[in-house]
Amino acid sequence: MAAADVYCFGHVTTGVVLRLQGRYPAPDSYAEVAATLENHAGEATGTALVLARLGVSVALEGNWLGDNPACRRTLEFLQARGVDCTGLVVKPGYPGVTEVVVSDGESRTVFGRFVDLLFTTPQWDPPNVARARAARFVSVDPAFGAATAAVASAALEAGRPLATYDVRPDSALAAQSAVLAISMEFLRREYPEAARSDAIRAQLFADYLAHCPGLVVFTSGARPLWYGRGHAGAGDHRHELPVFPVEVIDTAGAGDSLRGGLIYGLLQGWSDDDTVRFAAAVSALICASAPGCVHAPAREQVQALLEAHGTRPLAFPLQPKQATQPATPA
Repeated sequence: MAAADVYCFGHVTTGVVLRLQGRYPAPDSYAEVAATLENHAGEATGTALVLARLGVSVALEGNWLGDNPACRRTLEFLQARGVDCTGLVVKPGYPGVTEVVVSDGESRTVFGRFVDLLFTTPQWDPPNVARARAARFVSVDPAFGAATAAVASAALEAGRPLATYDVRPDSALAAQSAVLAISMEFLRREYPEAARSDAIRAQLFADYLAHCPGLVVFTSGARPLWYGRGHAGAGDHRHELPVFPVEVIDTAGAGDSLRGGLIYGLLQGWSDDDTVRFAAAVSALICASAPGCVHAPAREQVQALLEAHGTRPLAFPLQPKQATQPATPA
């Protein structure tokens, strides 16, 4: 079995997106459903779909799939998009991880059973750490307990760069990450004062840079991205990038696609500025389609968006470079 460029471990979800006509309704009121769309989602899945569409070989592992028509359609969809799914387990008698996303263009509300998935009995097989060691880049969802730790340890032992998201700055994952994306949703949950105050958020960003040796990105919906490269003593060195203006249809998958774009840029050997611009363009195109990462953009589409907004064309090497593993700060 050939080694994949990127090994992804985490959520693999089957579900539907209900696109509303107008805004999400108040309690005890009504909203018209404009479209009902089949979705194949989950953070690891979205990242894998984006990378595969960009021409990167990806191996995807994570929670079990249900032995039912809906989950089998997810498996078939992933395989048809070129994602290596040989490590995904179809579990007889298991219903699968399903979700319903209600989207009004400006917000999304997710209904699922993720507490059951993550905080009861494990509903996944141990990750194939040999595949993680053999990959050029490793991406892991942070919520899978011992499985997450095993993937991260394998990446560290093999000197493979690691991408993850939404972890605290003093966590072991942050200390190891070559790519760390922090969402506003995470800040609202874990650091509500930072979500309300730019000054407190800036202090928190500096804390992430001091703990994480890699590329740290804070997202904030339609507001500019914050990004910087962390290292000991990085202080509050921060760059900002306005998001690309697009007609937002569905924001589901924005974070998953951003991580995919960041991994792709680092595999190309691009600068942080070019990598973040490219990833932001990928994420914008995802938000301009529905559902989520099902319609991941090709490189030519991303280039067209960049050029339409005055960004110089990016050079795509014939073979992606090996991204480097940042040193863990003492």
